[in-house]
Amino acid sequence: MRSRYLLALLVPLSLEAQATRDSVITVSASRTTRVVPDRASFYVVVEGNGETATDATAKVEIKLKPVIDALKALGAKVETDRPIAYSVGPTINPNGYPGVATPPSNTARSLIRVQVTRADQMATVAAVALAAGASGMTGPTFEATAADSIRRARIAEALAAARADAQVIAASLDGRLGALVDASTTTAGNFAFPNVSQLNFDARFMQSATAPEVVVTTSVTVRFRLIR
Repeated sequence: MRSRYLLALLVPLSLEAQATRDSVITVSASRTTRVVPDRASFYVVVEGNGETATDATAKVEIKLKPVIDALKALGAKVETDRPIAYSVGPTINPNGYPGVATPPSNTARSLIRVQVTRADQMATVAAVALAAGASGMTGPTFEATAADSIRRARIAEALAAARADAQVIAASLDGRLGALVDASTTTAGNFAFPNVSQLNFDARFMQSATAPEVVVTTSVTVRFRLIR
């Protein structure tokens, strides 16, 4: 008789524990900060032409050295990466599409990633690279050195917002918020290359010129027990 009584007590308790364990509220919240960029990076393009692909590649190697030396002469305000041999192949006909140039030739391209510590230095660096033999450069990529600090500062705010939402959900379910099960954070935004804002001066098609900015978005996901 005593064993049956204990069993009757344990079964409801185990069912209640199971119900509590399976009743979980999951909430996500995010905070977004817009920051003026203080760094910029872009690729300097160096091209070489030759009758064969080997000739074109050799021409690029010759042209790379003065460009690299000119960029290094700018000092610590400019950081450069090792050149990347981007492509080599038949030269495209500039007067028609599709087709190759006449007489046939080959074009090889190499890229040098350049990072400047101030966004207002880009024009000077680009002019130096072009004067040294570069063929052009890509659009700039903007960054913010304070992005990580800003992200960490907004985590607490996102967590507080998520908890407040969870409490509202619990109350609407005729319950109350229980213990925290787990929490995680994810960071999205355009402060890291290549997913970044770019400067736009194109006013065609009713588009207005836009200034660059870095957007840092911090998201958190929390799970709480729901107690009824």
